[in-house]
Amino acid sequence: MPYEEYFRVATESLIIVDRSGQIVEANRKTEELFGYSSKELVGRPVEILLPDKLHTAHRKHVEGFFAAPRTRAMGLGLSLVGRRRDGSEFPVEVSLAFARNTARGDLVVASVTDITQRLALENEARRAETITSLGAIAAGIAHDLNNPLQVIRSRAELLLESDTASPDEIKEDIAAIHRQAQRAARIVEEFLELSRQRVKAIGPVDLNRLVDRALILIGDQMRKVGIQIETELDEELPATVGDATALERVLINLLTNARDAMPQGGSVTISSGQLSDREGWLHLSVADTGPGIEAEKLLKIFDLLYTTKTGGTGLGLWLSRRIVQEHNGRLEVVSEVGTGSTFTMRLPAAAS
Repeated sequence: MPYEEYFRVATESLIIVDRSGQIVEANRKTEELFGYSSKELVGRPVEILLPDKLHTAHRKHVEGFFAAPRTRAMGLGLSLVGRRRDGSEFPVEVSLAFARNTARGDLVVASVTDITQRLALENEARRAETITSLGAIAAGIAHDLNNPLQVIRSRAELLLESDTASPDEIKEDIAAIHRQAQRAARIVEEFLELSRQRVKAIGPVDLNRLVDRALILIGDQMRKVGIQIETELDEELPATVGDATALERVLINLLTNARDAMPQGGSVTISSGQLSDREGWLHLSVADTGPGIEAEKLLKIFDLLYTTKTGGTGLGLWLSRRIVQEHNGRLEVVSEVGTGSTFTMRLPAAAS
């Protein structure tokens, strides 16, 4: 198909921009997407298609791109926004291709996709997976809460029925009630924080603290099926930046998968540290001694709706990877059949 014909009938918005940041050409899909005619766009700065607040930053980006051009996909983990002629804004994903020394000079071809519907589907998938995972955790928590509540009830009954208890015995019983009440409160508090629907809270995140919080919720459930939990945490680990609750959900999902892979028991090692092969990056890893994952399945485990579990949703690992990518990181897995699997979150450290 000739270039002109492809440009005209392409199903994605195509915008050609020169070194000065001026629009050289825009196709029909661009007109439909942004509400401008091609004549209104040609010769105008490309920032006309962006919210005002992004103009200065985008101008610097254009200059930087032409200074060191490379074909690349954009939008993953970033909040990119387009603006229509009527002023309405919408989320977009952008891919860039560089064309050197054309008849019109050096040019960049931007492919723009409206991802409003995709984000809505992802949000719905997140909600469905959250409900499913929280339901499973809640069942375990209900059982876990029985232990401290039983202690509280029995000690309280002893106090109420005893006429001869010494002050020291009474004090010991009250202290036990207090300890168990605090434990129950911590479990409930962590569960409520994890389940709360809220706007993302972006800030410094202590990965070691995430481990402590996750184990409050799921640690006892793992130990009850014979799984030994070990931690190898770097106590001097710098923070990363992101949404602590979202990253905690990823960690809980990885721990839940490890538990399900070892119904007869085993061991899990949770480790954190700074990456030796990439300066300024951190890792948080979950390694299990389960059966491992076969090579052909390993290629698909992050795919949407792919699951090897009976009753699984096929959303957990897919969403976990998306969350880590949204934090500008990577979720990776190494597995050997008969030995076990290691899932690793690789995340950038917060700027010092």
